[in-house]
Amino acid sequence: MTKLFFKKIPVGIALLMLLGVVGCDDDIKDLSNEIQADSIELKTVNAETKAVIDQLLIDAPDAIIAHRGTTFWAPEETEAAFRWARNMGADYLEIDIQKTSDGILLALHDNNLRRTSNVESIYPGRADYDLSKFTLKELRALDAGTWFNEDVPDNARLEFVDQKISTLKDVLLIAEGMKVKRDENRNPYYKKEDGTETLNLEESTGEFVFVEDEVDNGNRPGIYIETKEPWRFSGMEKALAEVLKSNGWLATDNPKNIPTTPGKVGVANTKSRIILQTFSWQSVLLLEEFLPNIPKCMLLWKGGYDNLVDDDADMIADVLNFSVDNNVHIIGPSIAGAPNGYDDLSAPWMNEMYHRSGFVIHAYSFDTDDQLKKYNGDYYYTGLESRFDNPNRTLQGEWSGKIGRENFIDGGFTNLTDLSLEYQGRATPGVTAQTVLEDLGYGTYIGRN
Repeated sequence: MTKLFFKKIPVGIALLMLLGVVGCDDDIKDLSNEIQADSIELKTVNAETKAVIDQLLIDAPDAIIAHRGTTFWAPEETEAAFRWARNMGADYLEIDIQKTSDGILLALHDNNLRRTSNVESIYPGRADYDLSKFTLKELRALDAGTWFNEDVPDNARLEFVDQKISTLKDVLLIAEGMKVKRDENRNPYYKKEDGTETLNLEESTGEFVFVEDEVDNGNRPGIYIETKEPWRFSGMEKALAEVLKSNGWLATDNPKNIPTTPGKVGVANTKSRIILQTFSWQSVLLLEEFLPNIPKCMLLWKGGYDNLVDDDADMIADVLNFSVDNNVHIIGPSIAGAPNGYDDLSAPWMNEMYHRSGFVIHAYSFDTDDQLKKYNGDYYYTGLESRFDNPNRTLQGEWSGKIGRENFIDGGFTNLTDLSLEYQGRATPGVTAQTVLEDLGYGTYIGRN
């Protein structure tokens, strides 16, 4: 249904007109919020925050953010998923961080290990334990790949069997062009306390041995890190700052040079190499305390955590004003549509509010061409042209002067980096998701025909 715009008509008259032509409560609510949004005064980011935002738009414009590496082509947040996203050409590898009982930061989404591992068979009686009750070595014993072959049989590969849970440090190394050292049977090498190598997990520290990836193609993505609610992991933000600094990835504190190749993704060697994200207002405060002036994204979820958000202009204004006060740089709203069916927190009037405060918009998650077109504004322009194909396209007559670039996103999370690359015109001819998997050594297809 086409939206109606009455920006210069008094609210009461506009609503009466709408009632006469639209019999849909959602449309009435949306129009009411849009009219209200125009009149809401918003705080705007300060000069220091704007400088970080401006740099981000230089370092990673139209960012393609590989959600958990991928959830579609490989087991999420494993080496296979992150190597695929890196070689595919994502600007960022997105991860969720959690902490083991021995203090190691992990890349893992769920609090529980049931969905993405064989924890029930390896640790009977502990299958419902929070992952924070396990040591790194215990977690490395789990098979974090076979479940994917069962859940996504169309994309099943033999080499996904016994993929391992990743640590934050692992992901940093993969982004630098490394891979886990393995024997001829794909068994990983681990580090021992004395620095030597072993294939025996039990006599190791649980940390992998890494080597240069011989099929690395030169892309150097940044890392987009999500923190959970602070009550789950006390001290997480401080520990995160320490890991990033000790590995040379903290852009504000003696960052290491990560060599990049012209024509390839080079975000890892920019000031925007790390982006921090959270749904938690409390975590925003802690991230700003321990990681000031690192790009931060306030994620929005309808009714989630401690930052209750609805498709309501006043509630959105509260979130934006908090974000301005606490040095946030990016707003991360959900988008509507299959396959996820999230609530739409990226409607044009909402995006206008986010941009009016000065924020960049990184929305989630783009898994269809239809979503990419809708939230990048293609449906509002003549011929449905992508702005990536024709940046000089003209607005359709009915939208002229009412919809502009400020109503649409600046980047997006995706499980299908290949699809976003194609949409943006950045895909390499002849290179597909499948060919990248094969080049990386995940070539034994065992999915259903």
